[in-house]
Amino acid sequence: MLKKLAIVHLKVLLVYLAAVTILRWEFPGSLRAFFDLLGFWVGGAIGMALLDLDRLIHVYAMRPHEQLSQQVQEMVRRRKWRDAAETLAVRRSEQYNLAFHNGVFALVYLPVLFFAITSSSGLFGKGVAVGVMVHFLYDAWRDQLAKPEHLNKWLFWMVNRDVTLQEQKVFLWILTGAFGLLTLLLL
Repeated sequence: MLKKLAIVHLKVLLVYLAAVTILRWEFPGSLRAFFDLLGFWVGGAIGMALLDLDRLIHVYAMRPHEQLSQQVQEMVRRRKWRDAAETLAVRRSEQYNLAFHNGVFALVYLPVLFFAITSSSGLFGKGVAVGVMVHFLYDAWRDQLAKPEHLNKWLFWMVNRDVTLQEQKVFLWILTGAFGLLTLLLL
């Protein structure tokens, strides 16, 4: 499960990074330009992984008393890293009220993304910033299309009412459009 999930996320990221690379940069003419471009790709992969840090925050800080958290903590204590990661992947729907997997985070992250894209001189920081948002948008659209009721549980948990399917789509289209506009700043 973990491997399949990671591969799907990486494919989405690779398509995004390849599109930006093709539209923006020519083949690097110098070693420095090559490493800058490589930094963009490595940064994207790191950003993709960073979004899931809230799952560890959930295990160790927010809800350490829950059964899943205790099970993962025990696996980590026994140095069974792979089993712990696999358990988190398989049982990810049990983790709710996550710090980075919610609509408020996405809205607050847009100005951070704008700042990273416009202020970073190197491509590594830009890659990290866009990697986070690519991961977030992929997860949100996947659940909106396949399990919209599950999307309400993790994306809109801070909202004190049920969000309709139409409202979900409007929110995601606005978020996707804003990300698309910010991507144009990379080109």
